[in-house]
Amino acid sequence: MKPQTFWQRLARAARDRSFIIGAALVAFFLLTAILGPEAAPYNPYLRDRVQTIDGELQRAPIPPGSLYPLGTDDQGRDMLSMLLHGARQTLVIAFVAMTVRLLLGLLLGTLAGWWPGSLFDRIVTGLIEFLAAIPGLILAILLVLAVGIKRGQISFIVALSLVGWGEVTQTVRGYVLTIRNKLYILAARALGLGSAQILSRHVLPNLLSTLLALAALEMGGVLLLLGELGFVHVFVGGGGIYTDDAVQMGHTVHYFDVPDWGAMLGTSWRYFRSLPWLPMAPALAFFVTVLGFNLFGYGLQRFIEKGRFHPSGWSLIRFFAVIALLLLGARTLLASTGIEAQYTDLARQFDVQRAWNDISYLTRPELEGRPTGPGPGFQAAGYIAYQFEQAGLTTLTNGTYYQSHDAVCGRVTLEPSLELLGQDGAARLRLDQGISFDPQRHFQAEGIREGKLVILGNPRSRTAISEIAVLLDDDGRHYQTVSANATLLRLTPDHDLARNDIAPTFDGIFGGLSFGSDYDNFSLAHLLIGETAARQLLAEAGLDLDELREALEAGERIDLETDIPVRVEVGLEYEELPGANVIGYFPGADRATEGDRIVVAAGYTGPSPKDGAIYPGADDNASGVAVMLEIARLWRDLGFEPKRTVVFAAFDERGGNYFVNHSPFSITPSDTWTTVFIQGVGAGEPRLARQEIGSGLALAFDQSARRFGAHTEELAEWHFFFTSEYGSGYVTSDESYSGLAVTRPGDDLSGRPGDSLEHLDPALLAEAGQAVAHYLMVLSSR
Repeated sequence: MKPQTFWQRLARAARDRSFIIGAALVAFFLLTAILGPEAAPYNPYLRDRVQTIDGELQRAPIPPGSLYPLGTDDQGRDMLSMLLHGARQTLVIAFVAMTVRLLLGLLLGTLAGWWPGSLFDRIVTGLIEFLAAIPGLILAILLVLAVGIKRGQISFIVALSLVGWGEVTQTVRGYVLTIRNKLYILAARALGLGSAQILSRHVLPNLLSTLLALAALEMGGVLLLLGELGFVHVFVGGGGIYTDDAVQMGHTVHYFDVPDWGAMLGTSWRYFRSLPWLPMAPALAFFVTVLGFNLFGYGLQRFIEKGRFHPSGWSLIRFFAVIALLLLGARTLLASTGIEAQYTDLARQFDVQRAWNDISYLTRPELEGRPTGPGPGFQAAGYIAYQFEQAGLTTLTNGTYYQSHDAVCGRVTLEPSLELLGQDGAARLRLDQGISFDPQRHFQAEGIREGKLVILGNPRSRTAISEIAVLLDDDGRHYQTVSANATLLRLTPDHDLARNDIAPTFDGIFGGLSFGSDYDNFSLAHLLIGETAARQLLAEAGLDLDELREALEAGERIDLETDIPVRVEVGLEYEELPGANVIGYFPGADRATEGDRIVVAAGYTGPSPKDGAIYPGADDNASGVAVMLEIARLWRDLGFEPKRTVVFAAFDERGGNYFVNHSPFSITPSDTWTTVFIQGVGAGEPRLARQEIGSGLALAFDQSARRFGAHTEELAEWHFFFTSEYGSGYVTSDESYSGLAVTRPGDDLSGRPGDSLEHLDPALLAEAGQAVAHYLMVLSSR
């Protein structure tokens, strides 16, 4: 008999109506998964519960009509758009899970069937029987919760893969048991081929036809289980719960963030009597898809059994190459269907022009750099409060966006300098470039201090200082002043020297001190001295810095009094001023996360003018404030509703510390605060720097930044407003706080008179704004 061509065999297969119907349905849904999101008429992520349609005010869910062919859900989202978007999410998860099932079943079934009765065979068979005793739905729920439902797609892929592999393994094992006794297998053994050669050349190629039919049937099984999981409210992301009193007092609403068919079914089946069209769409989608894959699978099975399809000629390399390509394509599709991918498109709508307008206003000359207190500082606060109102942020319990407090602000009256004096009292060596203020040590002093130079290190207990001391290793907290001339020069690398035109931040709470109280260390001048200047100073006393460091490492106490007279000039004063934080928030939609808040923060004030020079603070930190304001406006425009309460806070001098210690919100001991502090992101190097306190925040931000082509690096140091310095590091003052600081390094003009609008880069500002906006969307939706 003349062998039939492929087309002849295909023509005979076309007579099988169930096979043709199944193939058509499978092809349709595959096209829907690929092209569906592009064909969706609306964005399925935007909620709009109250809409005006044909001049009438309607509240979601809106029934099917000309505007919404399938209606909307109770969040006002178009059902058709969610079905089209959800097709990719649902089918790709099912495909990956099915592929893992087949590969796992193929491996275990082949080995168990080739060596029947072996220890491996008994272990595999016993494990299959054990898992078969557990209902598949319950096992899938346990696996999803064990991996973590908040982890999204990966938890469902793992669960769906590990639930159904036993059936595939049993099927493959049965085929291998049959094939291993065939004459061609016995002949191969007689020729001296080993087990590995026989399995790869003769057994596995003959299993491919069975696997193809099994793949279609397993797709139906995976989709059915995915629908069952959704029915019991186990779906990608986990969704959330809120109370909708507008419908009925205490009415509980379940909602989801990521459109997939299981989530749509699980949140709508309760309406099957009152609103039958609402659960009908996802239910029909599951039914028709499962039916299509089952018809296609059974038809393909008959097609193979009648000898019309012989894939045994395929090489294993070709087979696994196809599998790898399919998985790669599935991974690409998954990456484009998750909530992170959808938020990417939303974050790209960050309007850099509006942010630029914010910076333009905040850097006006009449605002004089926005110093804390009445006048320019309060004017800037008023502008921020107005933008909060326009963005629709909720006010504080006092009915305003202001949190008033007393701020303590410093002012440099004389930049520090150090002189070595001769016997006649005249200066013979002046060091004004190698010393600076210590930005973390406040004090109040004015004028000239003279005394003998003392070298200190490794203190054993609290030590009194009456002279001018170089501190080799300590942070200064072990010393107290007993003289008006007392000064501490703490050794630091040259590159860590601070600026001399900016007063150190007043730290009157974490240091255990309050402004205006009678305590001895407030007059102790804390300065930094660079290594280069320190070596010069020590050389005048016949000392070597390296030798002193060796003594420190050996644990020796250093207390050396020299005869070298030195003079320090410094002027620094502090005053109390009324201050104001500007705070508003978007309430969380999920009542289960009531006490889990996110704080988006930026400092809005700057130093006072000095010697007629204004510090505009365009990058430091009008850029951070502008990014924060535009994110709030963006969320308003998008109708974005975060699961968790998101607080937007513009802090003035020490305002962050006051916010932590005098929270304007009702809090409980179990509440958590995740802060995202934005500062200086409009100029500098083409990369963002971040520092975290907590775990996972920096990694998640890096992932968001990469979506917009932004490179990131770790920030060497950052003083968060909810931490206090102790020794050489920082400790969290409130364990309920974690945080991420985002900035852009390399801006030499930041915080200086040249820090004006003209030196900012709109592209850098947009990049930072998009990355932070995306990060906050993802963070607030978990």
